This record gives sequence, C-alpha cells and structure tokens, in this order.
Amino acid sequence: MVKKDIHINPEKLLYSNKVYFESCIRTAQKLFEENLYEDCINYIEKTASFGWFNFSGYYKSGPLELLLTEIQQKILPTASHQQKTGKTNRILHICSEVYTSGGHSKLLYNWIKNNSSNTHTILSTRLSLEEMKEISNFYLKGSIDVEHVSVKSSSKIESVKLLNGQPLNDYDIIALHIHPDETITNIILSQKDITTPVCFINHADHVFWLGTSVADMVLQIRESSIAIDVERRCILKERQFFLPIPIETANEIKEEEETTTDETHVINLLSTGTAYKYNPNEHYNFLREAYKIVEENTDVIFNIVGINSDSDYAKEYRHERIVLHGIVSSQKLAEIEKETDIYIEGFPMPSFTALLQAALRKIPFALHYNPLSAFRLFSDNNEHHIVYPKNLDEWHSNIRMLIQDAKYRTETSQKQQEYVLNNYSIEVWKSRIQELYQIMDNKKHAYRMPDPDRYYDGDNEKVLVTVDKRRLSHYRFTEKMSLTGKYFVYKMTKLKNPNIDYFHKKQLIKYFLKK
Repeated sequence: MVKKDIHINPEKLLYSNKVYFESCIRTAQKLFEENLYEDCINYIEKTASFGWFNFSGYYKSGPLELLLTEIQQKILPTASHQQKTGKTNRILHICSEVYTSGGHSKLLYNWIKNNSSNTHTILSTRLSLEEMKEISNFYLKGSIDVEHVSVKSSSKIESVKLLNGQPLNDYDIIALHIHPDETITNIILSQKDITTPVCFINHADHVFWLGTSVADMVLQIRESSIAIDVERRCILKERQFFLPIPIETANEIKEEEETTTDETHVINLLSTGTAYKYNPNEHYNFLREAYKIVEENTDVIFNIVGINSDSDYAKEYRHERIVLHGIVSSQKLAEIEKETDIYIEGFPMPSFTALLQAALRKIPFALHYNPLSAFRLFSDNNEHHIVYPKNLDEWHSNIRMLIQDAKYRTETSQKQQEYVLNNYSIEVWKSRIQELYQIMDNKKHAYRMPDPDRYYDGDNEKVLVTVDKRRLSHYRFTEKMSLTGKYFVYKMTKLKNPNIDYFHKKQLIKYFLKK
C-alpha cells in the first residue's frame, strides 16, 4: 500500500526521488575513493539521468561536478593545451547526440546555417562519424562545409582522452548542446589551461543538468529563465544571455482566410511535440481535451505529430478525426502545417520550436493553459493575442472562438505573427548572435567552484515529478567495488524508490561473491 501511495502522491514521490538522488551522490563518492574512475564516471551519468528523468527537487549538483573535476585531475596530464594566439573565427559545437527531429538539434543546425561568417565543427560524445554526417546531411543538404569529430567510445575515460586531444584553444567559442547527464565535457572543461570561453545552451531549463561549473555564459532560449537560474542554479545574471530560438521564416505564408464562414470548410488543427511531452498526469491530459474538441466541432480534424497511434494512450482516445502521425520528416511536417488553420500548443510539456515555426507560417496559435513557469515561452501580451489561459475552461473557450470565428482567427494570426517576427525571426537572432560574439571575444574560460545546492519542493516541482520517469538499475556500475563498498550500496536500498530496479536474493548473493 505504501509503494502504491508513493506512485500517486507527487509530494511523496518527489521526496523519495530526493532521498535516492542524495544516496547516489554518496555512492559515486565511494567509487571515487576506491579509484574506480571509469565506473565512477558512468555512475555519475546514471545519477544525472535519474535526476533528469525522475525529478528530485534539484536543478544542479555541486558534489557531482566536483567529483568530475577530481577525476580529471587523476586521469589527465596537467597543462596539455597550447594557448591560442589570436581570433580564428571557428566555433566548436559539442553535443551528446543530435536527431532528425527535436528543438535542440534544429537550434544547433540553424546556428550553423545562419552564421556563415564563422567555420563550424560538430563534435559528438555519443554518435559515430557516420551517424553525425547522416544527420548533418539531413539538415544542411551538403550546402555547408562542416567538420565532424566523434569521441564516442565504449570507455568513458577513452572518450575523455579523445576529446582532450582536440585543439580546444583553437576556437573562439565552445558551444555546449549537450544532454543533461553529459559527464565528458565537465571533466575536460574543468582544466585550467583551456581558455576558449564556453557557452552552455540551456535547452532543458525545467530539469536537472550538469554543467554550471564550466559554463562561462549560459544561453537562455527564454528571457524569463535568466532570473530563475540566478536562484535555482546560482548563475549570476552577467553569465547569462538571451538568445532566442532561431526560426527560419516560412517561404510560403498562408493566405489570409476569408472573413465569411464556409459551412463546408474543414478546420485543421495541429499540435507537434515528442511523445513523452504529452504524457498525461493528474493536472493535464491533452488527448482527452482533443477528443472533446472534435466531438464538439464536427468540422474539425485534429492532427497530432509525435504521438504514435498504437500507443496505449492513443488507443484510449481513438477518434476518426484525431489523426496521430507519429514522428514525421520536416518535409512532411511542412506539408501538414501548410494545411493547418490553428496550432494548439501541447501539454503538459510544450514544444517551443514547433510553436514558433507554426507562428511564422501565420498560423494562429492557442497557448497551454496555466503552464509551469519553465513551460512559458512568452510573457502575456494582450495586444498581440498572446495570453496563457488561466484554466481549462478558458483554454476551451479560446479554441472555440478560433474555430468558429474566421475574422477573429485572421486577426489573431496577424497579431501573433507580427510579435514573433519582431522577437524570434532569423534577423533578430543574427543581431543577437553578433552581440554574443562581441561579449565572448573579451572572455576567457574559467572553472567555477559550485555553490551549495538547494532542494525545491514547490507546486512547480510537484508537477514536474509527474511529467516523466525512467527506470534504472540500483547496482549497475558498482560491481567492481570492494565488499565494504558493495555493502554500502546495499544499505542504500533500505528506502525503496519506485523508479529503481533492485536485486532479488539470488542476484544479491552473486553480486557480493563477484570479484
């Protein structure tokens, strides 16, 4: 009964995650003390993954970043990087992985496409050269010459050494487009002889991530995140810079709709996002509300890109006029957008890039209702019809107006597109990136000792803990520890966490006997 209660009680689940996360930090420290550096790096990555997917009330971890610095001092030589002699007009983009879909990958490649005055190198810690080149070709079509480097290896220490062998001081900027659980970059960039300034792109503001100690400048895709990260991650305002998501203006802007109502006209709705962003919780259920919309409006077809039709969630709300496309190519998405009359921002987790892309196509949009602060891209702006509904009733009322009133729909699309063009167009982004480059020209990289961590358990965090989850193995990467170390790991199982897999009795005996 207690275990079930944790699953349904956000406050108890958040506290359970907190306790487990803190115990993992202690285990990582034990691995370091036993000189098991490879396992320690892997275990820190696993711990960061837990903090990322199973929200634990922490947005950063000073102890984990300190451990990565201490590992660097054990496995890398001192003063291995030559100093840069002058400006090179070269940018190094380091990523964990990139994909053919998703906002953080598009951001990286839009940066490259719209900054031809610099040469760009993409380095991945987890993809092979072949995989990287295939994805780059998807975005760039071979039109831009980009250097690719892979430091992927079955050994984390080998990946560290491969990255350390790169001429890191030959670049003007190192831009981190990394996953929240990335460890390799923290190890490398904690070295004192690296002077190239580091920009950390904060594309996962609402979750835990590693990197605060090595970021000289945190690039925020939402201006409101600056004040939030001063508090949550102890990053001074001077170390943050607002760089909006670069969205290319659509070549074909939708023609303005007729103000007269055509009773036979089908209204096409669209929402786009990765499937997990739509996972329902006690506060939000997107497909349930989509079902209500199509039931109420017989002339509406609701297209949803990202959710597969064979998922259990999809089957629960199956409807002939809810079309679930799953993951589609950018070309296919553009075709769907071309026929779209209204864009509906997804929830509980929206996709900012998809929203802006639709807005620049002059598609009127309906925003998420009562979103967490981390999920608000805009500030309310009544003049430009940009308002976050306070509750579900207001959300439905706004969508009803957009569906039923063609004149209101046209006015909304004009006002919203005007605002987005003035704040998120490529021209605005180009101006901001030049300003960033000027600032970074006067900076040198410096490692910063992490500030104390703070645990958060407010309303935002109680919702975040229900948004996503991932199961992990408790004992993984501790198999080489001493008997004393293994017993310590075993003691950490006293308070069970519902997102963790533990050993049964026979597995435990084998674990302790294995040397």
